[in-house]
Amino acid sequence: MTAIREVGKINKDTNLIDVTMWGLPGVTCLYLITSGKKCLIDGGTSSEARHLIKELEKLSAFPPDIIIITHSHWDHTQAIPRFLKKATEIGKEIEVMASENAISLLKDQSWNDVFHAGSFQNIENVIPLKEGDIIDIDGATLKIFEVPGHTQDSIAILDEKNKNLFVGDALGDKPNDKIFVPAFMPPFCNRDAFLKSIDKIKKINYKTLSLAHFGCIKDEEAKTILDEAATAWDKWWNLFEENEERLNDVDYIRNQIRESFLSNVSTEEYGDAVLNNIVIWLTMGFKGHKKEFG
Repeated sequence: MTAIREVGKINKDTNLIDVTMWGLPGVTCLYLITSGKKCLIDGGTSSEARHLIKELEKLSAFPPDIIIITHSHWDHTQAIPRFLKKATEIGKEIEVMASENAISLLKDQSWNDVFHAGSFQNIENVIPLKEGDIIDIDGATLKIFEVPGHTQDSIAILDEKNKNLFVGDALGDKPNDKIFVPAFMPPFCNRDAFLKSIDKIKKINYKTLSLAHFGCIKDEEAKTILDEAATAWDKWWNLFEENEERLNDVDYIRNQIRESFLSNVSTEEYGDAVLNNIVIWLTMGFKGHKKEFG
C-alpha cells in the first residue's frame, strides 16, 4: 500500500476528512491544512455539511480561515454555503478561493443539473486564482497550477512546505488499489487538455499527491499514477466507444465495466448503486466530448 486513505494525518500539517458521501466511507474527502491559517481544500456535499462541520469542530478548525475549491463540480462545493452561513452566525468569515475560470460557474451552479443530484446553491464573492499564484497561510505557502481536462476550471495546489500536491479530480478517482475511474465527467471534459495537464504535473516538484476520490498517494506511486490516469481514460473510453449503441443500457455498460476492469472487485467493495452513477456520468461526459471535439 502506498496510499493513506484513513481519516487523520497525512503529514504533520494536514488532515484527511472523509465526507462520507452517499453515507459511504472512502468515496470523497477534504483536506485540512493547519500549519498556520486553517485552510480547507474543497467543500464537500450539502447533505453532509452538518457532519463536516462537526468533524472540523473536533479538529478545532471550524470555521476554517480559507476554503480553496479545486473545481466547481457539486460534490466539491455544495457544503460551502452552509459553512458560510454557520460562520456568519458565530461572527466569523471564511475566504473562498477558486480558479478565475470557476467564478462564473460558481455564481450559477445550474449546469450541475446534469448530475441529477438535487438542487444546487450558487456561491458568490469568490477570490479568483490563476496559474502561479502563491497563497501564504502563515506557516506554509500554497502554489496554484491550472490543470484543466476533467473540467475547464480544475486547479492543483502545491503545499510547498510538505511537497504535497492536491489535485482534486484532475486525474480521476482511485478509491482503492484496484479501481481507477477515469476523468471524463460532464459537462466540460477535454482529453487534450487532460493530457497536457498530466505533462504539467510531471514537472512539479512534489513528493505526495492527494486525490479528492480518495486519499494521499505516496512513494513511487505518486509519480506512476500520472500515466495510470491516462491509461484509465483511454481504456474506459475505448469500452464506451465499442459499446456506443448501448450506452443508454446502464446495467449492460456496468456489467461490461465490471468484467473488463473490476473483475477482482466485489459488489461489497464497490456497489452497483455507486457504479451506476459513475456509468451515467461517464456516458454524459463521453457523449459531450464526442459532440464538442469529435
